[in-house]
Amino acid sequence: MKKYLLPLFAMVLVAVSLNSCKPDEEIYSPKCRISKIWFRSEVGEPNETFLYDKKGNLEEIVVDSLYSFKFTYNKDKTVSQIVHVGVNYTETIDFQWTDRLVDKMTYRVDGEVVLDYTFHRIDNKKDKAFGRLDYIEVMYDGAFYEPYFDDITNRSSKHLLYDRVFGDYNEIAKIVARSESKDLKMYSIKRFTYYPGKHKDYNNIETYVEEFPIAQTTITHTYTYNLDTYNPFYGLPFAYASVDGYYLNCKATERVETVVAGSVQVPVNITYSYEGLNYMNNKHYPRQFVTLSDENNVPMHTYILYKE
Repeated sequence: MKKYLLPLFAMVLVAVSLNSCKPDEEIYSPKCRISKIWFRSEVGEPNETFLYDKKGNLEEIVVDSLYSFKFTYNKDKTVSQIVHVGVNYTETIDFQWTDRLVDKMTYRVDGEVVLDYTFHRIDNKKDKAFGRLDYIEVMYDGAFYEPYFDDITNRSSKHLLYDRVFGDYNEIAKIVARSESKDLKMYSIKRFTYYPGKHKDYNNIETYVEEFPIAQTTITHTYTYNLDTYNPFYGLPFAYASVDGYYLNCKATERVETVVAGSVQVPVNITYSYEGLNYMNNKHYPRQFVTLSDENNVPMHTYILYKE
């Protein structure tokens, strides 16, 4: 359950503009730009440094001064590709867009496709969340996970862009093994419902459900929010694992429930608290995140420095 202990940001640049917050245009344009991030202690060198070009586009995320994720853009400011050149592998994520809405993300290792995300929007105009993410179809290449299932620790350190963008490799490896499928492709679907929020603007996800039909596994995340505090990672959903960048406000609680072959696992409850505030355009962005899971009851601290 390691991925459920990650702090709020722990997600590619599929982005919702912080200028308009409109669901029909996904261009990352934050009013409060992140500069540096420390995990556990704000003493010493930062764990992450965000670098921007002269136009304010996120150009690179440097991690532990050792490796980086580099972003390239199309002419309309949509992200074309994210690249990590590692010691053992080169990882890339390519994007397809329609009218500045992402259609597809393709993850490659040394040029070989091992993961596809296909995006679908709410197209019912009577739905108050019209235009927002409805569901994502995911196709996993089982061969990418199976060779490492008995050596998870070693595997996790080699594909760093995967770990950041798509979440916990270990959990997917276990699901692949549980599926016992002879087909090397494993399919899942991620479904979203939205919370009406303070102004009924549906900017926050209420539930996020991922179903693995072959493995008979369903994982449900249910959220509540602190509506007076704004998420500095809004607009960077997949750059910080899964969907954490799709919340306009900061999360207050999260409940994770897993069902395997009809058997309900022990749920995980997570609380989030925030200390220190950075004020930008009359919005409050936290300087410190504290994440506490009842799985181990050990608080995790994250510190953020913003660009002035």
